Amino acid sequence: MVYKRKTEEERQKEVEVLSSILEEGVMNATMNPERFKALLEMAAIFPKYSFRNVALIHNQMPKATYVASFKKFRELGRNVIKGQKSIRILAPRIANVKNDETGEEERKIIGFLSVPVFDFSQTEGKPLPLEKYKLKLDGNSNESENIIEAVKFIAEQDECHFSMSYVPGTTCGYYSPVEHRIVVSDSLSGNHKAKTAVHELVHSKVHRKNNETKEEQESVAEGAAFIVCSYFGLDTSSYSFEYIRVWSKETESILKYCEQIHEIASTLISEFETYFEMNESLEINLAIA
Repeated sequence: MVYKRKTEEERQKEVEVLSSILEEGVMNATMNPERFKALLEMAAIFPKYSFRNVALIHNQMPKATYVASFKKFRELGRNVIKGQKSIRILAPRIANVKNDETGEEERKIIGFLSVPVFDFSQTEGKPLPLEKYKLKLDGNSNESENIIEAVKFIAEQDECHFSMSYVPGTTCGYYSPVEHRIVVSDSLSGNHKAKTAVHELVHSKVHRKNNETKEEQESVAEGAAFIVCSYFGLDTSSYSFEYIRVWSKETESILKYCEQIHEIASTLISEFETYFEMNESLEINLAIA
């Protein structure tokens, strides 16, 4: 059966309905109590960093979540995976300095040193709280296979390399602005791979410069992924609503990004439809030949 593209009016109406479902779903989402507890435990385990170091971390690894030193991870029973590149942050250099007025020595910051740290996803070993309550989408479907193929094609048109491979830690996938490539974990279910692929595709198209806050980046990418996947028959609400709620500082935060999500989703849907139409035409021509 040849794919039939909907009219612009039909597409916009459906996207508006899905946007409303997204808004209501996120604002009414309730987090699994055990997962919420795990998030609090993770926050307590890992060190807090200054605003400057947080910026340095996310410039080097946009998907970083829980960061600590090699020594700290060893204390937690985890080892840095061989070959992982460290993230560099600044640590104060402290020395004894003589006070000119009192003549006594005082410990003062005399500069900063670049020190290596690693993200949770770069380590392996003893399970930590969040790994026990990881959000996930189960199942495989024809819809997910079609969505993944469309993402591959659209990414390639933008000269963005797409692959599925091993991704350490709890990360489902990532987009690397430096390498301009998307990687999706090959351990996920088909449905989860498709959702993650669209999520990272949004990052590749919209968040290359990383000028937005993490809340905005993640909310927009996941919101657009929900709408695109739902439009093509894959419901990701059981994952997307809670995911966005976790990243939202306030319950109504999703409302700030609605217009942006709507616009991005509409554009992507049009690109997906172009791919599906082209793919159907190619199959028909091959059959005739």
